[in-house]
Amino acid sequence: MSSILYEQSLSFKRPLDFVFTYLADHSHMSDWAPSVTSASKTTPGPVRVGTHFDIQMRFGLSDLSLDYHVTALEHPQYIELKGKGETFSIVERLRLEGEGDHCHLLYQIEVYYQEPVSKLVRFFSPIVKSSIKKDLVYLQKALDQQPSSWKPTLWSKMGDRLLLPGMLHFSKKGFASAKDRWIGVTEDLTGRNIVITGPTSGIGAAVARQLAKLNANLIFVCRNEKKALIFADALEVEGYPRPRIEIADISSVLEVEALAARLLEKGEPIHALINNAGALFNQRGVSAEGLELSFATLLLGPFILTERLYPLLKKAGEARVINVSSGGMYMQAIALDDMEFEKEDYNGDKAYARAKRGLVDMTELWAERWKEDGIVVHAMHPGWADTAGVSAAMPKFYDWTKTWLRSPEQGADTVTWLAASKEARETSGLFWLDRTPHTTSMIPGTRSAPRHQSLLRERLEEYSQKLSAVASQSFR
Repeated sequence: MSSILYEQSLSFKRPLDFVFTYLADHSHMSDWAPSVTSASKTTPGPVRVGTHFDIQMRFGLSDLSLDYHVTALEHPQYIELKGKGETFSIVERLRLEGEGDHCHLLYQIEVYYQEPVSKLVRFFSPIVKSSIKKDLVYLQKALDQQPSSWKPTLWSKMGDRLLLPGMLHFSKKGFASAKDRWIGVTEDLTGRNIVITGPTSGIGAAVARQLAKLNANLIFVCRNEKKALIFADALEVEGYPRPRIEIADISSVLEVEALAARLLEKGEPIHALINNAGALFNQRGVSAEGLELSFATLLLGPFILTERLYPLLKKAGEARVINVSSGGMYMQAIALDDMEFEKEDYNGDKAYARAKRGLVDMTELWAERWKEDGIVVHAMHPGWADTAGVSAAMPKFYDWTKTWLRSPEQGADTVTWLAASKEARETSGLFWLDRTPHTTSMIPGTRSAPRHQSLLRERLEEYSQKLSAVASQSFR
């Protein structure tokens, strides 16, 4: 058996306690290490000796899978982990010391290769060491909270103009390619209140978990109280702050108004509002108030909730609104004369895309309207993600693309980045994929003109006033 040994010292301007906790949880590796495509904790509960992590790595053209586990944990000075791959094993040792806001790390890694791969160690040892060194450069940047580069590249601009590059951007390969430029988010969100709709499955659950790991005070807005409680219990068991649960169906104006009234009565500032709840309805259905479900859930509900929570967003001083849209938006223009799909045969894909287009239009209007209030507003789409919602609503699409689909965690990354990073406050009103702003229109005739955006807001306000009047009668 042959081995490769690599050591390096690093210093960070972060408290020792924070760095120890961050590094002990190896599920953070995918945030900062360019070589790691995904990382997840597979053992329930807080990190301790025996905790396992599933680590997926990219080495050259090969994808590697490792089972990591914690073998020593001496707070806050020493962490040891062992990893096992198909033809190699790893031992990582992290020795820490620090005082005040400064911390020093001595990092050591040994990679052991089995026969017959061990015979080739001398040839690829420089490549392995170069990859490790690059990962540690990005760990340094992440813990020093250096900003990521988010300006569009030539490749991303091509994707906004050409169909094939654009589709590749939506896949897990697109995510992996974009990730090479990123710096991990290591913000401490303690004390920040973040409202997220639809947080118990898919993209929403991945966002909730990522923000919980950053210590945010999460407020879940859910239809299903049982699912919400199960997920909240799971996060608390992991050692994260327990989310507060608010029960509301975003498709119901009455319930959205009641939710907003409860939050306003509490008076707590909202530092981020994530409008994530949604679904694709293949058959036309209606909400409790008789509105077409796609329109009610994906556009009108988020519109009313965001408008009503404006005072609490403004109160936060530096607040963010993140609207989760979809790449399907590119296929449709907003239909101001048929908001509820009543004048043509219903098509679930079109209804979904039109509503998501409308939410992007509102993103641009809110960004302009609230720019003096310290509120930034962004829209994003998660790419093609492997979620239960996608497989159920679009089974043919799922079967065709499943080998290309991203994980929910990869789809959620940009939401978390927009909610937590300092860089995301530099702009407002943009449409993001993989931490990069993109055009909102790829097909001629789908972009909304400013006057159409204004008309959209007027129509939504008309719906809001009419139905809110009914709601207010119900409160009496």
